[in-house]
Amino acid sequence: MRNQVARAAYELGDLDHADAELAAAADLLGLAAEPRLSGVVWETRGLIALAREQHDEARELFERALAANRAVPDPHGVVVQSYNVGQALVAGGRWTPALDVLDAAADVARATGDAPMLPRIDLVRARALAGLGELDRAVAAAVAAADGAAEIGQLAKFDQALTLLASLAERAEEEPLRAAYVEKLRALRQSMGLRPPADGTG
Repeated sequence: MRNQVARAAYELGDLDHADAELAAAADLLGLAAEPRLSGVVWETRGLIALAREQHDEARELFERALAANRAVPDPHGVVVQSYNVGQALVAGGRWTPALDVLDAAADVARATGDAPMLPRIDLVRARALAGLGELDRAVAAAVAAADGAAEIGQLAKFDQALTLLASLAERAEEEPLRAAYVEKLRALRQSMGLRPPADGTG
């Protein structure tokens, strides 16, 4: 319950309140033998560190949460925490290690039928590939994220994928590539019944 209150405070941007709730939660962890409880507290701490742009601390906390989920074992928890590790690595500009973690997470997600995590993973993969300057692969990952998110109704992730795709289109140096990216963006928006934005980028 303390962790859930901390999550609510985190979502509201009140990171200090979230920290206070997590400190109280940590004091109670010794009473529970369930490793996932420690994992969820470390995950929330990691999200707070990520919000504060403390990338290395976030990665370490997510890795602790990952280890806790592996100890159970909890395949979904392993996928989620691997995804979080990937987010922290991308935020810190560590593109190649992020791709390794995310690819492994995607393999587990596919093997265990954890389809809702795949668009999230593809979205972070797209950011890592963009960081490496591999725009074609980044676009492919962003499109996969958009398609997967649309299929299962993850509208927030769909919107994030479209935003990233628009950004990638702007980065394309060759006009044919830019036009192809913008056309794919337009097609994805139309598939969800969305109007093109006023600036005409799809």
